[in-house]
Amino acid sequence: MRVLITGITGMIGKHVTNLLLENDCEVAGISRATSASRYVRQKPAYKHYLGDILDVNFLARVWKEWKPQLVYHLAGQAYNGESWDAEDTTYELNITGSRNVLNACKRYCPNARVIPACSSAEYGFVPDEMLPIKEDMTPLRPVTPYGVSKACLEMMSRQYHLNYGMDVVIPRLFIHVGPDHPPVTALQNFAMQLASIKLGQKDPVVKVGNLDSSRDFVDVRDGAKALWLLANKGKSCEVYNLCTGKAWGMRESLNMLIEISGLDVEIEHDKNLLRPSDEKVLLGDPSKLQSLGWKAEIPFRQTLEDILNNWLERLA
Repeated sequence: MRVLITGITGMIGKHVTNLLLENDCEVAGISRATSASRYVRQKPAYKHYLGDILDVNFLARVWKEWKPQLVYHLAGQAYNGESWDAEDTTYELNITGSRNVLNACKRYCPNARVIPACSSAEYGFVPDEMLPIKEDMTPLRPVTPYGVSKACLEMMSRQYHLNYGMDVVIPRLFIHVGPDHPPVTALQNFAMQLASIKLGQKDPVVKVGNLDSSRDFVDVRDGAKALWLLANKGKSCEVYNLCTGKAWGMRESLNMLIEISGLDVEIEHDKNLLRPSDEKVLLGDPSKLQSLGWKAEIPFRQTLEDILNNWLERLA
């Protein structure tokens, strides 16, 4: 199978690529020259196109040359918190850029399966009585620019299926965590600070924002397996929560990371780390995805250990 991945050098893209190559797929990927692709030292095992999803001529060249049978659309502004400071970029990449990708699929590979990375941020504030979130029963009420952009991507994807017959499967990704991720999410930021303290690079103080929220975290290695399963077994135009069914409090997660690090640290609240609004709980129901044969396998503590060790390697 010939697969094309937008955002191939991102955290999810890298793990999906490795899994596809293990399954004898031919893989090509797109990343911007300004992205992590700059740091690739060895020739990758996939065909690598450097360019931007806002450049329709670039996309036309890639699609005509590669002729994909499966497209994972993972490119865009990928961080919920960052979207408050990069609202224009978030909408431009996640809406206009995504529309360009869908148009390229429509024009050059109309029979390919397309899997866009949608998000749990689309749900917004969910009342306790509607938890855990069921994808076919819970309305989308996003409260962040990122969540709004992802809801738009989902609606566009559905439109392309209904109007043009495109084969689109829609995963709503809950927060994916794992090694090799920038410190723009709370867990990565905590781990980076703890690694820096352990290496003697900063004082034993961890700065935090809101610790009263809870999130359904997915290890990216489990998430990659789910995305491959959806390529093979997902039903066209169906939505699937990609989640574990377990929510971890931010305070609980931070305490676990501190325990793993073996450090004695002070916690300092930093108002600069607070968002204009923050969903109290995002907890999904994975039953629909599990019915296809998937389940989360990597324990949360193992994920945290791997994240911390990864930051120790990166900062050493």
